[in-house]
Amino acid sequence: MPKIRSFKGVRYDPRKVDLADVICPPYDVTSPQQVEEFYAKSPYNAVRLVLGKQFTKDTKENNRYTRARNFYRQWINAAVLIQDELPALYYHEHTYPFSDRVHARRGFIASVRLDNDEKKTIRPHEYTQQGPKIDRLRLMSETRTNFSSVFGVYSDPKKTLEQIIRQNISDPLVEFSAAQESHRIWKIEEQGLIDKVGRMMQQKKILIADGHHRYETAKIYRDRMRAATGKKDGNQSFDYIQMYLVNMDEGIRILPTHRVILNSMGVGLVDLEYRIKEMFNMVPFDNRKALLSALGKAGRGNIGLFVRGIPRYYLLQVIDYADVERYLPASTHPLLKKLDVTILQECIIDPVIGISGSLGAQRIEYPHRAEEALDMVAREQADIAFLLNPTSIQEIIEIAEAGLRMPQKSTFFYPKVPTGLVFHPLE
Repeated sequence: MPKIRSFKGVRYDPRKVDLADVICPPYDVTSPQQVEEFYAKSPYNAVRLVLGKQFTKDTKENNRYTRARNFYRQWINAAVLIQDELPALYYHEHTYPFSDRVHARRGFIASVRLDNDEKKTIRPHEYTQQGPKIDRLRLMSETRTNFSSVFGVYSDPKKTLEQIIRQNISDPLVEFSAAQESHRIWKIEEQGLIDKVGRMMQQKKILIADGHHRYETAKIYRDRMRAATGKKDGNQSFDYIQMYLVNMDEGIRILPTHRVILNSMGVGLVDLEYRIKEMFNMVPFDNRKALLSALGKAGRGNIGLFVRGIPRYYLLQVIDYADVERYLPASTHPLLKKLDVTILQECIIDPVIGISGSLGAQRIEYPHRAEEALDMVAREQADIAFLLNPTSIQEIIEIAEAGLRMPQKSTFFYPKVPTGLVFHPLE
């Protein structure tokens, strides 16, 4: 069962910095333009730690990873970052606008023991790639710190754990607002409450919502440290990882991850119509508003399509799943066969456009807003936009429970957990 414990977090001193100026998104959803913006916001912005700039003159001794280590040490020495004297859990309330309403998500940050493969109490749901893991391992090895939380969700339908925590907190440790969102953080140091939360979490399973690369990297780092130190009791700092844990029954938002084909290598609407006509009906729409409305109402088995140079939009409707299955790899698990993201990749993007999963990084972008995806094609910045509905949390749980993985970029849990709320030392 998952084992969680408190830790002596390293935090920004709110008397030295405005936390709104120093937090940033996780590294994997931060664009190069945003890196520049966060650099300009504050000399102490956490982007310098998780996604520092690279330069042509970088060397083995001076690069984004060594600079992250040096920034971290300098900020600690200058008391911009302070370490709590007592181990704690960190309870967080995140208020944000979504669909013309203001919502609140509550969770707590804890130190969670890395799972052994055979136990499967912490379950991933997406495939990872080697490149990002090498990148995160270099950063972790230099800094010996978790800067960003892995986002984990658990089920607590009666919200018992939530009630216990809220009954035992008063004024927040810190509160601030940034980009129309507000944050409040409480520090839980009372050992009896920490133990109670830990016992309750032992009865649950954790689904990794976000941070698959960071989680797998932490296991590689743990194994290396065990070999280097000979300490294999499972109680060392490197046996644990920082996680942000949220009750999925409180309301988890999952946004779709659309596919924008930057270069279709000449494949256009005529090619698509001819190659997919046995699997899909193509329903035309004169404007994007009508398409987006139809896509949202249609649900599973429907994919939006917009092709450069074509004044119409299309809804691709699966005719018969039995026909679709003939085009899927024979090894595809039944739980994956009806996922729109699987159908799109295996029946259209790979065989028709010629982009396998490994080539996606060069020829595909993955926006989460349908308007952004359509605009890229309308402005002739891309050739084709495929729009998807979001995968449900129930589908994700079923896939994770079965030990399966979805294609990369299948889910986008929203909002992302900010980097900079607290850091988790590994030594």
